[in-house]
Amino acid sequence: MKKSLRRGLVATAATALGAGLLAVPAAQADTSRTPQTVNAADWLSGQVVDGVLYNEQFDFVDWGLTLDTLLALDAVGGYNAKVADIADALADDLGSYIGTGGESYAGSTAKALVAVQAADRNTADFGGTDLVAATEARVDGTGRLADESAFGNFANVFGQAFAVKGLHAAESGEAASATAFLLQQQCADGGFRLDFTATDTSCSGDDAQTDSTAIAVDALLPQRGTQAVDTALDEAEAWLSGQQDASTGAFAGGPGTETANTNSTAVAAVALEKLGDADRAAKAAAWIAERQVTAYSACGTELDGQFGAVGYDDAAIATAEDDGIEVETVDQWRRATAPAITALQSYDDPSPRPKATFTVTAPSGYVAAGAPVALTASGLAPGERYCVYSVDGSIAKAGKANASGVATISATAPSPGVRPVYVYGERDARQGEASLRVLTTTKRFVATTNVKTVKRNGRIRVSARGLAPSEPVRIGYGGTYIKTANARTDGTIDYTFGVGSSTGKKNVYVRGIVNTRQGIASFTVVK
Repeated sequence: MKKSLRRGLVATAATALGAGLLAVPAAQADTSRTPQTVNAADWLSGQVVDGVLYNEQFDFVDWGLTLDTLLALDAVGGYNAKVADIADALADDLGSYIGTGGESYAGSTAKALVAVQAADRNTADFGGTDLVAATEARVDGTGRLADESAFGNFANVFGQAFAVKGLHAAESGEAASATAFLLQQQCADGGFRLDFTATDTSCSGDDAQTDSTAIAVDALLPQRGTQAVDTALDEAEAWLSGQQDASTGAFAGGPGTETANTNSTAVAAVALEKLGDADRAAKAAAWIAERQVTAYSACGTELDGQFGAVGYDDAAIATAEDDGIEVETVDQWRRATAPAITALQSYDDPSPRPKATFTVTAPSGYVAAGAPVALTASGLAPGERYCVYSVDGSIAKAGKANASGVATISATAPSPGVRPVYVYGERDARQGEASLRVLTTTKRFVATTNVKTVKRNGRIRVSARGLAPSEPVRIGYGGTYIKTANARTDGTIDYTFGVGSSTGKKNVYVRGIVNTRQGIASFTVVK
């Protein structure tokens, strides 16, 4: 039976992973999805099994990240079935996420409310709970969100923001006070802090964090037009703009995530895009796109098969290239990819190329394992980089197309079998495929003659079996090849030839595509 994350583990995870990994703002659905967004969404939605993201390392259903996924998939559109699966699973397991038996987790309840609204479900009776009323019950007289839990009170600006967003959408009477309290968490320099206390709503500039500011912006945007909110949004936009690395477009997070990372960059990019700062959002999205796994970037690494996933930072990507995405690291990849799905909507490819499959040609006949193989890929852009890769990993070679968009590739044949070979262009969704029929070089055939003794100048028939269907065959006798042909489709061949006038013990060789693929039959020529 799968377990859900209890409140005690929430605090542990937040401390270990950094608060900046735990939130993703939702956006309005946009049907003009970029390929990068679709690739990220496809990868993350594929991680959802039976409506949940399950953390195998610590053995629990990660409902917080699962709902981040729902919000991201809903925001970009096109994943209605997966959104419905998540909503159904949440309804069945709601109590373990928002609390039961006297436990009531404020942030989880508010986030569930927003997710259920996004999934277009009945918030008044979802999983047997009125989520609007449950969220309202967690707002005290000051507008502050608070847990009711034996584990303590861990409510913060993330949960407060979800409460503001959900209660405002529900036209709740508690929305105004929750909004007012959220505004009090804004620092003098425009950023929002993550943590608040019951008695102190002041905020120094050192407390502001990228992630909490971005999610506060997302929550406040539906109330644009109110003077206090407009002022707060303007100041938050200025603060976020000042946090962006001018040269790279990246953002760092808060304590524990002080270096540039895709999670913080993604939530900031979404906030800036919704605030109308498209240029900064696009620059941030471009930085994220460079850290997304493509068929080209994964070629020849252990990231093969993880197309679309977004790495948290360069160190995480380097590790995964060597080790793959493992049980211990998949959580971080999921958390990086969830907000990136929406952020990559802002990606403006500076050098767009046709998203076409190009043509790859390979030898039409058999090739020997380990032998040189000539491949040609055509239809690439002039100078476009490529990587050629076979499924068993024995070919992994990069290069550039010529001025005509053609790549002439000298490679080595992989292990025996019918081996697909892929040539990936450096842009997403650009690839070509061909197949190699690869034979082992150490095959011994069964070769026989119809008689063991034959008179000189007589004729004898040699037969062989065990060749590959239609394999090219060379038959050698007396130091020369006397016949070239192809095996039958069943891998057999027969040939009758004259033995000549020389007497004694003789050998006839039947060889396939290389000399080490052979069978030998012996006979004797007599007077």
